[in-house]
Amino acid sequence: MSVYKIPLRLKAGEFKFSELNVGEEDESLELDYDTEYQLMTYQVPVYENEARIYTVPRVLMPDGLTAVYDGSGELDKVELVEEERTRLIYLRFKDIKASEKIVLDFVKEQADKICAEIIGSKQELARLFFGKFYDGEAVEIAVMAATAEEMKAVVDAYGGRIDAADNSGNYHVENMIMFDDETLGVMLMCTSGDFRSLLFDLAAAAVEERIESRILNTIHKTDDFKFISEEWD
Repeated sequence: MSVYKIPLRLKAGEFKFSELNVGEEDESLELDYDTEYQLMTYQVPVYENEARIYTVPRVLMPDGLTAVYDGSGELDKVELVEEERTRLIYLRFKDIKASEKIVLDFVKEQADKICAEIIGSKQELARLFFGKFYDGEAVEIAVMAATAEEMKAVVDAYGGRIDAADNSGNYHVENMIMFDDETLGVMLMCTSGDFRSLLFDLAAAAVEERIESRILNTIHKTDDFKFISEEWD
C-alpha cells in the first residue's frame, strides 16, 4: 500500500504530482493505492465519504496524477492522465447545488453525444432501450438500439416469443451505447452521501428525457416501435 498526498490548497494552476510539495501541517487529499489490486481509495474532504477508483494501472502511479487549483488556490480536481484518455479521480463541489448543476450538465452533454450517434446512424429502429443501475457505488447508464432485423432474430431465438423483443438483455451487447459511467460515479462519490441516490435519479431522468425528446421524433421507426425504460439489477 502506498499513500500519495495532494495539498488541498496551493496556488492557481495545474500541476503534475512531481511538482506538488506537501508540508507536515498541510491539509491534503490522501490517495491510498493498493498496488496488488490496482485500487485507489480516499476520504472525500468535507463529506468524509470513501471513494474507490478501480483498475488504476501501477505504471501510472503516481506520475500520471495531475492536480488542478482554482483562482483562490483551492484544489478543484484531480485527474489521472493515460495515453488515450484522462480519468477523473476527485472533484470538489462547493455545495449541494453546485454538485447538482455540474452533474446534470455533464449527463446532458453525454446524452447529446448518444443522441447524435443514434440519429447519425440513420437506421430504422424497432426498439430503443434506456437502462440504469446504481447501488451506491457502481453506476451504469446506457442506451441500446435495435433494428427490425435484430428484433426478429431475438424473437426467433426465443421460439417466436414476441415479449422477448422487449428485454434489452436478449440483444447483442454490441448494440449498447455506453455512457461515461466512471466519471459520473466519481462525481457522485464526491458529493454528500445523503444526496447521492437522489442525484443519480435526477441524472438518469435528465438523460432519459433528453433521449426521448431529441430522438423519438427524429429517427426512422417501424410501425411497432417501442421505447422501453429499464432499471437493471
